[in-house]
Amino acid sequence: MIKQKLLNHLSSALQQAAPQLNGLMVDDAMTAAFRLERPRNPEHGDYAVNVSFLARHTKMAPPKIAEVLQGVLSDERMTVTVVGGYLNFQLSTAFLAEALVGIIHSPAPGRNQELAGERVLLEYVSANPTGPLHIGHGRWAALGDAIIRLMRHCGAEVTAEFYINDAGVQMGNITTSVYWRCVELLKAEGLLSVPVELPETLPYPGEYVLDVARAYLADSQRQGQLLSAISASPGEPEAEARQGIQDFSREFLLSDQRALLDRMRVPFESWISEKAYLYDRGVIPETLTALTAKGFTYEAEDALWFKSTEFGDEKDRVLRKSDGSFTYLMPDIAYHHDKFSRQDARGQVRYNRIMNIWGADHHGYIPRMRGAIQALGHSPEQFEVLLGQLVNLIVDGERTRMGKRRKMLTLQDVVDEVGVDATRFWMVSKSADTSLDFDVDLAASATSENPVFYVQYAHARCCSILRNAVEAPVNVDSGAVAQPFVTEKDLRAFEHALNVQTLAPLFDSLPDPKEQQVLKTLLLLLDGFEDVVRDAARFRSPHFVTQYAQDVSAQFHSFYGVCRILTPEPSLTQARLMLIRAIQKTLAQALDLLGVSAPERM
Repeated sequence: MIKQKLLNHLSSALQQAAPQLNGLMVDDAMTAAFRLERPRNPEHGDYAVNVSFLARHTKMAPPKIAEVLQGVLSDERMTVTVVGGYLNFQLSTAFLAEALVGIIHSPAPGRNQELAGERVLLEYVSANPTGPLHIGHGRWAALGDAIIRLMRHCGAEVTAEFYINDAGVQMGNITTSVYWRCVELLKAEGLLSVPVELPETLPYPGEYVLDVARAYLADSQRQGQLLSAISASPGEPEAEARQGIQDFSREFLLSDQRALLDRMRVPFESWISEKAYLYDRGVIPETLTALTAKGFTYEAEDALWFKSTEFGDEKDRVLRKSDGSFTYLMPDIAYHHDKFSRQDARGQVRYNRIMNIWGADHHGYIPRMRGAIQALGHSPEQFEVLLGQLVNLIVDGERTRMGKRRKMLTLQDVVDEVGVDATRFWMVSKSADTSLDFDVDLAASATSENPVFYVQYAHARCCSILRNAVEAPVNVDSGAVAQPFVTEKDLRAFEHALNVQTLAPLFDSLPDPKEQQVLKTLLLLLDGFEDVVRDAARFRSPHFVTQYAQDVSAQFHSFYGVCRILTPEPSLTQARLMLIRAIQKTLAQALDLLGVSAPERM
């Protein structure tokens, strides 16, 4: 990577020039402070670095420091000039050619070891099994999976986990809703033997509840059992019947959620049931005992409280209410205690980073959870929460509100309308901490204004050029078959033996300075992919990659507009095809990191 080579060159130069810089004592922190930037004006070079920060160490003026460093930065592959306290680097074509060779021969562009040693558990989506996934879940799904792909590309080990919220009030609400929908259907068919008054409202009135009820009644045995239960208790189902409806509803809705996530290419290695994993295994009372033993709970007002104010929370929080039931906080604390306590096959702590993606409305939840983690003896620095803002769905130019408690446009509806690729790309096209306007009509369009189409088309265009280069063209009028521009065998051999010399025609064939600048900008953009991947993973920001892919696509189209790729000269054609191959590889990798397909034909 060019930037890293320049930084290494600067570090060596600083060591060499130290005697001339008033005996400067060079250390790692000093060399790490160099920051390379791309000047806005190409005439100022390809890269520039400000050396002013060295003034306080050397007691010298920045221009003088730059001149001293210029004197030892001799390299035939670049020209170094001084402008004030800046060193400007003008790269030779050989330097650029080396970068292109590296991209072509890389098995996975952008891969690095920035996060090697990170063992991460990322929990996200984690919807209640009480209804279809909504558009917000879709954003967390696309965001979480893209972050996982990026972190793994940077050397981290990551496990994706889905926490099934199948205990508590909401499960009771969906059970009640499905029950009364079943009664409604049975009543409409005249199958009830006793009069039953339907409630005016339901906790979950969505039309999807009818689908669950129909599926439940489709089994004659279940229908018969429910009819008997209604006859015995017309106003409210018996406990056994209620549990049967709850279990069925959970599996039915969770199965739908799984199927949609699979369709969206969002896999989870771990599915954790709140009821089975926390309640049935006794994890919650064990955690509560541990908190109490450490002195972080107390009784007051017939309730049990957590001393969360000792960890920066605005007030203490109730863990167990006066009726003996737990608040939402207690199982969440137990769940996170379990996450931190998990061990691998060797008995070692399995994860050194616990990550969650939560909605922005959970902002106040973070300090109390971090406090509980610390109270239980875990490191709060290893706990990380990404807060995601809402998605505004734009349909026919107007915002559409959504929710489980009314007729709604679900994530399934959006995916059906625009496809998986557009859904995923759009969902990560903005920073998670900003709201997202998802324009359904634009996302479904095959125009350059649609960013995912624009990038996929650039990739498909590269593939088309590479195909056309080795395919024998046929005259549509005469049917005569001409020789291909290059043979596939020759092109493979050229790529295998690629070096600075064989790429020379790519640069020598563009005498126009403007064309040269377009090519250089494109090559520097391709060379910077590893930096983009590293930053996107480190800052949990897949939108860096979506913007980068659009920038590469735009620069490719600009180059294609000024430079003919397929020419009568085989060596020139092959050299230019290597650039196309590098663009194609980079775009394919970028799209894969986003979980978006890279079509070869469009």
